[in-house]
Amino acid sequence: MQMEEKTILARELARTISQFWRVGRPHGSLQGIKQSEFILLGTLIHCAGPDCRGIKISDLSTQLQITPAGVTHMINSLEEGGYVERLADSADRRVVLVKPTAKGKQVIESMKVEHLEKLKGLVGFLGEQDSKELIRLLSSTLTYLKERRDHNADKVQT
Repeated sequence: MQMEEKTILARELARTISQFWRVGRPHGSLQGIKQSEFILLGTLIHCAGPDCRGIKISDLSTQLQITPAGVTHMINSLEEGGYVERLADSADRRVVLVKPTAKGKQVIESMKVEHLEKLKGLVGFLGEQDSKELIRLLSSTLTYLKERRDHNADKVQT
């Protein structure tokens, strides 16, 4: 493939992805939670596990790849809504842990169900063969993006 053809395809891909995100993104909030807060809450629940006493804000910051101040801002809002609670670490009272509440777990679970229903609709629209092809293409795209990220991280460290 010639460089000009790659450029044309890359531009078309950029336009398509841009339209995809505009159409697929929910407007406003999800059950009173901003999309960024929803992602943080989902990450917190995923990382915490059922018997976890909580997660440090710095660990959430690392996991989400955003600043601790950004995490704190979202945690404040989620705490006001009753979706998370802050706890002092019993081993070190200076450390603050964040834990999802029952309300937080419930809202994430209901959003997962809603999201799965939307994806079932997409599978019905695309059909089995195209759905499998989309999964294959998205998986390949993730592999490429992860390899680029890891390669760029290696370049920064050297």
